Amino acid sequence: MVSKAATSQLKRIKENICRSRKFFEGNYKRYNEFKKFVFESSMSKDDIATLKDLGKPQIEFNILESYISRLRGEFSKQEPSLRIKKKAGKGKEMDPNLIPILEGYLRNLEEENRSTGDAYSVYSDQLSGGFSAWKVWTEYEHNRSFQQVIKYGRVYDPTMTGFDPLARQIHKGDGDYCFEIYPLTIDEFKKQYPNVDISKVTFTTNMEGFSFSYNNNGIKILLLVDYYEKIKKPEQIVELSDGQVMTVDEYNEFLEDQEEFGTIEQAPMRVGKPRKTVDEIIHRYTLIENQILSDKRTDFKYLPIIFVDGNSVVFRDIDVGEVKQMTRPYVYQAKGMQKLKNFAGQSLANELENMVQHKIMIAKESISDDYVDPLTDIQHASVLVWNAFKDNNPDVPLPPPREIVRPPIPAEITNTFKMADETTQVILGSYDAALGINKNQLSGVAIVEGATQSNSAAMPYIVSYMLSLSQVGRVILDLIPKYIISETNINIIDQQGETQSVPVNGQNQMGLNFKSQFLEVTIKAGVNFEIQKSRTLNQVIALMKVSPMFAQLINTKGLMILIDNLDIRGSERLKALSKEFIEQQQQSPPPPNPAIMEQQNIQKQLQNEQEQNQVNNKLKAGELALKKESNDTDRLKVMTDLEQSRNEHLLTQEKVSTEQAGQAVQMAIKAADIFRKHDREDRESDKS
Repeated sequence: MVSKAATSQLKRIKENICRSRKFFEGNYKRYNEFKKFVFESSMSKDDIATLKDLGKPQIEFNILESYISRLRGEFSKQEPSLRIKKKAGKGKEMDPNLIPILEGYLRNLEEENRSTGDAYSVYSDQLSGGFSAWKVWTEYEHNRSFQQVIKYGRVYDPTMTGFDPLARQIHKGDGDYCFEIYPLTIDEFKKQYPNVDISKVTFTTNMEGFSFSYNNNGIKILLLVDYYEKIKKPEQIVELSDGQVMTVDEYNEFLEDQEEFGTIEQAPMRVGKPRKTVDEIIHRYTLIENQILSDKRTDFKYLPIIFVDGNSVVFRDIDVGEVKQMTRPYVYQAKGMQKLKNFAGQSLANELENMVQHKIMIAKESISDDYVDPLTDIQHASVLVWNAFKDNNPDVPLPPPREIVRPPIPAEITNTFKMADETTQVILGSYDAALGINKNQLSGVAIVEGATQSNSAAMPYIVSYMLSLSQVGRVILDLIPKYIISETNINIIDQQGETQSVPVNGQNQMGLNFKSQFLEVTIKAGVNFEIQKSRTLNQVIALMKVSPMFAQLINTKGLMILIDNLDIRGSERLKALSKEFIEQQQQSPPPPNPAIMEQQNIQKQLQNEQEQNQVNNKLKAGELALKKESNDTDRLKVMTDLEQSRNEHLLTQEKVSTEQAGQAVQMAIKAADIFRKHDREDRESDKS
């Protein structure tokens, strides 16, 4: 049963839906236009008609899909980096083991989503259409279960969703409403709602604009709308002495429960005065053109449909003065170059089709009936014969056959055809498409750097994707304590990528009764892109060569990090073996590290050298002392020798002097003798 209050909201809700559709109408058209342009055909019906009129071949040269496919391939190998942290400020203390479990639970949901291909499809929508959308919902675990599980995934058709035009956050979670539309045939609708009267539905044949029902070539289509709206409820909140914040009604119920169960512990007191605030709840309406089928309050705190932006811009339209949001696919700016590429290729093909096939030009009168074959079958070698004179009259000569020179294809056509590829790379910021060509002889480092720059050019789409995924995490985090309330096991994926089954909500087990407003979810792009893995691996190897201590760290505790950056067959098995190996190494005493042993040997050798140097210094000091004593002895000996030599010299001089004196005396004696002898002789002669 639908309340009268809900029924009275039909007109207002339909106006919101139509206003949202009109605000986003250009983006819906652009989404489908570029999907068709990239994946089906880059030629419109008008382009094909023009080519038929001009007689040109209807061919195209799609160069844009390969750029999108490369980015999609890179995306398929990346792993988001998820983090949950407690917000700063007052609040009830949480078990520190709770956050790793919540992070693991979200990782497990993200892994399930990737296995269904929804994550890949959403990113493809961003690149090729300009936007997409997530949806969070709950469902029973299986057809015989009373336990509900939380799910999220891509909406059926992003162009069939809508959001509040006043929303300004990138995920549009700050808007007042959102909706998703499901087109159903009459038979499909009656299977789901057999008691609903649709006799007053118009089923218009006008396909322009937005209509809640239409007749498409005799097939009647109903649009079923799931409309989610924020209902603002005024509340009074109080702050308690233990830091908790409750509404006045919740606090009164808390006191009544304590009194009823006879709790001995004193209840926390109110701090200060209560203040007014606004609490938001999400209300869901299901409707068709002329009636609301159901309405109910949901357990959502946030809008369950999350917008996934591409690389949109918001601007004010100068003509009408209203603010518009323009979503743009990755190849939006390259559309013109794709058309130019097609035109140049079609012109080139037209030149080839209309190429002159004749090789020889000859006058009709010069043709000899008996020698026609050499003129028409020029591929076979033969003698070309023609009539040199008309009717064998030498006065009327005939022109000889002339070879026809084939005109070349204009260089502008071929240059434009080649230039389109390079210009497209510049427009898209994708420089790695031309790398690896043999004639360039580029190094592996250049290829890696070019590919990294291309990833950076597409990073706005990754950033938008991660921001929307963070909002999905907030929605799910708020639902966990509302739906996982009984004793059960939940699957988580830890930081090492291992899947575990963790019991919760049981006795002596982790309880999931927490306040989501105290937690914050952040999801960022991981570093595990294929090209980044290669770069990381090269950096680690280079550091291991430079630093022995770093090499020891990687070879022991950091081995898993090294394996995570490997992209080889059997890497998962290698991870398991490495984990076992590390555990064994931790249990057994570590083997001596050659680097450390070498360092210890060097230190010991230095110590021995120092001790030997000390001994040598002592020996040298003793030798110097002995040498000094020897030098002193030698000096005394030299001085003694000098003194002795001096004495001997003096004695020699004295002896010489004595000898000279003796000789002088003897000579004087001899002289006196000679004088006496002469004197005696003179006297004797005088006597005679």
